[in-house]
Amino acid sequence: MNFFEHQAAARAKSRRMLWLFVLAVLAIVAAINVVVLLVFGFTLDPNKPGQQDALIPALVASTVITLGVIGLGSLFKTLSLRSGGGGVARAMGGTLVPEDPHDFHLKRLRNVVEEMSIASGLPVPEIYVLDRESGINAFAAGFSPTDAAVAVTRGALDRLSRDEL
Repeated sequence: MNFFEHQAAARAKSRRMLWLFVLAVLAIVAAINVVVLLVFGFTLDPNKPGQQDALIPALVASTVITLGVIGLGSLFKTLSLRSGGGGVARAMGGTLVPEDPHDFHLKRLRNVVEEMSIASGLPVPEIYVLDRESGINAFAAGFSPTDAAVAVTRGALDRLSRDEL
């Protein structure tokens, strides 16, 4: 499987995750509405007329409030990720690797990333290092190849060979 086939498979998985998110939201709304129904069931007095008329507006209100909270949370997260892969890397505490770094490990990382970009036919992403992280880890982030960024922990730079990077 080449890079573009992997990319198509990743997009298909993303669409699947989006549908699962929608199903999860619907399940949350249903669960909250069940709680509202239970509260009304235990608090309604069947001898008092008109109390049941409040049930439908309460269900509508709980649905609207739940969808609003989830929608606002999703909107906030989407807006915070709008700055692209570099924004995600900076939010994680990453520092941009300069074009011509003097540090051996940073220069090696830049060379590896540039070589992989040339081999894949994609633009070179922004490169970040997470200096405060001693573990071996890395990530790539971005909505498209033009706003992509890669970040590597200091632990990965210090412990991994060029081939392992």
